[in-house]
Amino acid sequence: RRTRSREEVRRIAVPTLIAVGTRDPIAGAVRPLAELIQGAKAVDIPDRDHMLAVGDKVFKEAVLAFLNERA
Repeated sequence: RRTRSREEVRRIAVPTLIAVGTRDPIAGAVRPLAELIQGAKAVDIPDRDHMLAVGDKVFKEAVLAFLNERA
């Protein structure tokens, strides 16, 4: 595992969805990362931690919307 520099992250040129639970002590804040990636979409998953975020309805709806925007 290697931490990417801000410059490396800014070079990401693919559609990117960043979804993080608001109680996630591992992932950190979603907005600062999304601001580095041009066109990235940031989603807060309310009251979820790192393990429970993926199963949440907010996450599932965000993923479907994100994919439908690109279909």
